[in-house]
Amino acid sequence: MGERKLCYGCMQFKTETEKICHNCGYAEGTPYDPNYIAPGTVLNERYAVGAKLGHNSEGATYIGYNKSIGCKVLIREYMPQGLCVRVKNKATISVNPSHVVQYKALMAEFTELNKTLAQMRSLQHINPTLDLFATNNTTYAVYEYLEGIKLVDYLKDNAGELTWKQVSEMFPPFFTTLSLLHNSGIIHRGISPDTIYVTPRGELRLCGFSISTVRTAHTELPCEMFHGYAAPEQYAPSTRQGTWTDVYGICAVLYRILTGCKPTEAPSRMENDNLCEPYEMNPNIPRHVSRVIMRGLNLFGADRIQTVTELVTQLFEQVPEPEPKPVPVEPAYRPRPQQVRPAPQPVYDDDDYDDDYDDYNVDDRDSMIDRIKIPIIIAVLLTCVLMVIAIVVLNLLDMGPGGTTSRPLEPTSSTTETVDNIVTEPPVQDTTAATIQSGDSNMPDLRGRDYETKKRQFEAEGWIFLEATYDYSSEYKKGQIISQSIEPGTSFNSGITMQVVVSKGPSKVKIPAYEGKTLKEYEKELDALGLRDFYVTEAVTNYKYETGEVIELNVEAGDMFDLTGDDTLKIYYASNPETTTAETTTAIETTTTAQQTVTTTAPPQQTETPATTPAPPPAETDPPATQAPPAEPEQAE
Repeated sequence: MGERKLCYGCMQFKTETEKICHNCGYAEGTPYDPNYIAPGTVLNERYAVGAKLGHNSEGATYIGYNKSIGCKVLIREYMPQGLCVRVKNKATISVNPSHVVQYKALMAEFTELNKTLAQMRSLQHINPTLDLFATNNTTYAVYEYLEGIKLVDYLKDNAGELTWKQVSEMFPPFFTTLSLLHNSGIIHRGISPDTIYVTPRGELRLCGFSISTVRTAHTELPCEMFHGYAAPEQYAPSTRQGTWTDVYGICAVLYRILTGCKPTEAPSRMENDNLCEPYEMNPNIPRHVSRVIMRGLNLFGADRIQTVTELVTQLFEQVPEPEPKPVPVEPAYRPRPQQVRPAPQPVYDDDDYDDDYDDYNVDDRDSMIDRIKIPIIIAVLLTCVLMVIAIVVLNLLDMGPGGTTSRPLEPTSSTTETVDNIVTEPPVQDTTAATIQSGDSNMPDLRGRDYETKKRQFEAEGWIFLEATYDYSSEYKKGQIISQSIEPGTSFNSGITMQVVVSKGPSKVKIPAYEGKTLKEYEKELDALGLRDFYVTEAVTNYKYETGEVIELNVEAGDMFDLTGDDTLKIYYASNPETTTAETTTAIETTTTAQQTVTTTAPPQQTETPATTPAPPPAETDPPATQAPPAEPEQAE
């Protein structure tokens, strides 16, 4: 069986006469999107590419077939949206000249991510990289073909949710793998029921790895957000991301599995956080598990559970708190307590009572008054003496030698305090800093980003409005932002207008070679270098060149052209009248004869121009020698 018998929909073999695959229903000759690789293309002399399975702003994923070992694979092609295009009817990718820097930088991140995944291929709960190679002006990563279904489809087959017992059996190995990924520096940023697969053996596999730019809003690539599972910091590029970002995602997945409902999206929660605890939606969820999930869904990264290890510890090793005992309900009828009568008091005779009181109580009362009276009198006297002394001392300190006060009793508003001959002015409040710190957003770093892309993104959302001034720069490509009026990381209120400086490209450009190029081709090349407004064209007649072909410049190719000066680049190109072949030959011979005659009669200081090459113009205002009209017959003789 050869490759032509492969079904490009499922990569299963079929008979030669079978036009529609009996396994998946894919028909031969099914139309495909020309922006992606054509089914049947062979990459690296090893992998046959099938139908496209999906794509995001980073690239596309295809089903493939490894011809070396005979198995199905997944092929991921790096093809960032907006930075490159597919060459028509080819697998090669053409990069936009103004986005070459971004294209290469993101491709390096894509390559590094897959190299790290290839080193972790021993982990059973991820879909690791099996091969990585570069061709067609891009990079390809090959993964194992996943057998199984997505977790979101698995939940649909299980009444929409799972019990905590089922979760506690399925997820511990998955948590261990995720922790090892974090230790290797990989943050997924897209954990959701759509990126977790359940294998036929009931094991979980994490897939869908992408570069960080794809999973963060307001970057150079359109973002791929799994709303409800994406952390709040993914919506703000200036906010720091880390392991706690994936903790938010996995806790959101647990919330969806245990309650059957997807959590509210982070931006909505930032405005009005009304997310219910899992226990309130499903009383069968243990209370401590419900509280741990809510701590993992905290909107503020610093207050959230920071690592997967900490999450596992709180979920599985924490002893559940005992359920509160029900409060007993009091009966409607309560027996009235019996009243206890006080014991009878002895009856005293008035005469006896007066006698006893006179003999005992009066004496005790007098002795107690005597004991308290003396200390009170002493305390009052001491207090009075201290007050008099204090008044005298204060008067002595405030009175000068002449009996007048030495300083004002109440300082005025213009008085400054003097301590050890150092004058301290009243502190001035910095209202500007207070205003800046009260913003609702943090300013991202826009340096090196494409101005037009950022302008469209920000203004479409009403977040920031950009106003540009342009300047030359050898460090930044044309169209990239050089500087911004508000420093990165500064707080600001949404809807402001910020000034940015945009690069016009380098101030000096190397003049490219023109030999063998038409005027349109050469103009396109000059326009790409930013020379659109710095050159003029002039048509000349020269039958040694095809009409429209560039003949000469007023400067040397390879020289540096200064865009800040007043020089103008002049392009001479052939513009020959339409003639027959014989007329053309005669015109060439006549032109050559005329050149020889002019050379013979020219002054001695002039040099002869070879007939085989076009003569450069002697001055900017004079036409080149090849422009001279055919000589008169008598001159030719």
